[in-house]
Amino acid sequence: MQLLFIPSLLAGDMPTFFLKLAIVFLLWIIVFIASIVDLKTGIDASKRLGSFKTTSKGLRQTIKKNLQYIMLLFVGLLFDFVLSYLSTLSDILPILGMFRIPIFSLLGVLVILIIEAISVKENLDKGKDKEMVSPELLTMALSIIGTLGDDKIKAITQLIVNKNEPQ
Repeated sequence: MQLLFIPSLLAGDMPTFFLKLAIVFLLWIIVFIASIVDLKTGIDASKRLGSFKTTSKGLRQTIKKNLQYIMLLFVGLLFDFVLSYLSTLSDILPILGMFRIPIFSLLGVLVILIIEAISVKENLDKGKDKEMVSPELLTMALSIIGTLGDDKIKAITQLIVNKNEPQ
């Protein structure tokens, strides 16, 4: 089986054409799964940092991102259709023979998977190997500090500096 879209369509070989489309859509599903993994690791990271809030805004951002990915992959598929047609002219221009595979679909999926992999790695690294203070605790500490006077804040700061200096 050749990986050309248009020649199988022009030849009336619909099962082969739909099989080729199914392969491309399988790549799209892999992108969607990577996006869901990114969402899950992002939620876990925000829980680790103590700043987790379920909002529809955050989920809408994931849906918006997935729609942008689908649009990008669809445009890549359209380019692949055009290049697939041009590859039938490879007898005239041999360089067109390299477009027998869905290059733009593959490149689009590859780029998106790299982006998602980087995001997942960042999410997994968030909050690790660092002492994290929850936003609630930080807000409470700042409100307590705000009630102290300048002289007490300076005294506490001096104690901390003296404690951290090597002796």
